[in-house]
Amino acid sequence: MLGNLLTWLRLLGFDTLYWIGKHDIEMVEKAMSEDRTIVTRDSRLHKKAEKSGAHSILLPTSETLEALKYIKAVTGLRMEFSPSSTRCPKCNSLLELVSESPFRWSCRGCGKEYWVGRHWRNISKTLELLSNR
Repeated sequence: MLGNLLTWLRLLGFDTLYWIGKHDIEMVEKAMSEDRTIVTRDSRLHKKAEKSGAHSILLPTSETLEALKYIKAVTGLRMEFSPSSTRCPKCNSLLELVSESPFRWSCRGCGKEYWVGRHWRNISKTLELLSNR
């Protein structure tokens, strides 16, 4: 449901998991045992998490930029890109900065390579909009 948001949170350096289990209570228990925050659009899941004592954020939108702004507003987290602490969008492992000119990264977990390409213009625009709030 929020896969694009997950990718952005990883890009920003946040350790994130995408839940693929079948039972909400298992997710809530995992979040509590690992001190994670559940981010969801599902109000029933949000209420279940809160009743269980888990941290949970109920997003009012699935639009990625607005969701990032909302998370920033309710948590106070810094939503800034750091080339040295970004994570792999695929496996969540920390990326190793291989080169700064031009920027290139290698994933320590899955071995995937990343670099600043044509798509970086759109990433930069989104980061600028995110920091202006």
